[in-house]
Amino acid sequence: MAGELHDHLTAIGARWLKKQGFGVVATEITVGGCREQPDVIGFRHNCSAVVEAKASRGDFLADFRKPERTQEGAGLGVYRFYICPEGLIKPEELPAKWGLLYVAGNRVIEVVRPSGNVWPAIGRTVPHFSAWLDFQHIPNLEAERSVLYSIARRQSKGMAVDRRRAITSSPKPTNP
Repeated sequence: MAGELHDHLTAIGARWLKKQGFGVVATEITVGGCREQPDVIGFRHNCSAVVEAKASRGDFLADFRKPERTQEGAGLGVYRFYICPEGLIKPEELPAKWGLLYVAGNRVIEVVRPSGNVWPAIGRTVPHFSAWLDFQHIPNLEAERSVLYSIARRQSKGMAVDRRRAITSSPKPTNP
């Protein structure tokens, strides 16, 4: 059950990032040289975002122990969000600069996030949208470059960049 719920949250998080204008989105991607395995990562021309799916309180609480959560410059994503069932995580429990998305069925409820669909680059602000600065993290740019390269390489070879697609769309062996 928890695995199915996590997969559902991950798929909805990927769909949400695409709706926010992130043209490159991958789920549960593993890359050599990068310890972090984000549930969803997306890239726009000027920034990146990570969505971490949490299906249980224990999973959410364990996330705080990851070095990518405790050291600025260690994690992926200029913008970072948790996505979970309604009420699992309370806004006051969020780490600094994190957003919160609830899922009700197949619908996303944006609980904590800056207003507008601006997504400025790190350190940049847009008139009337200064709240975005409060949500910016300094990402590990080397790790992000590795992830982006891995996505591009996989797509150039016709490979899936989504773990679930890779499982369901892998070619069937042929009998000689």
